[in-house]
Amino acid sequence: MERASGAQGGAVVSEEQRRGIANKLMYRSKQRGFLELDLLMGLWAETHIPKMSVPELEQMARVLDEENPDLFKWLTGQLQPPERLMVNPVFEALRQHVAQQLEDSAPLKARAAAGKTWVRGWDDGWRGGNAAAKPQEQQ
Repeated sequence: MERASGAQGGAVVSEEQRRGIANKLMYRSKQRGFLELDLLMGLWAETHIPKMSVPELEQMARVLDEENPDLFKWLTGQLQPPERLMVNPVFEALRQHVAQQLEDSAPLKARAAAGKTWVRGWDDGWRGGNAAAKPQEQQ
């Protein structure tokens, strides 16, 4: 049995309860509704979540609470993650895994420079001051 440090107020969590939490987080990692994240996070989660302690599972839950577009950009190095995630060891391990995957499988010429957006997204094309990309106003 492990002691949970988060919302359960230090309650003792049985191994069965820990497995239940892990299974829920595994599902959330693999079924985000964003194919790229489903693959990046789901494959990593299959290997790591079953071995996580209760505090690590709580850290993983905090990662999974983030919005998909932001999480994808943070994991792939397009944007700097917020401090709350930079101090999360589970996020950092996942981010290092993604960086290694990119290093191993994406040719250097095909990658954007670190900190640069790869492709304009669903709602952020107009934010960079590019007038041509701004939504057209109806006349």
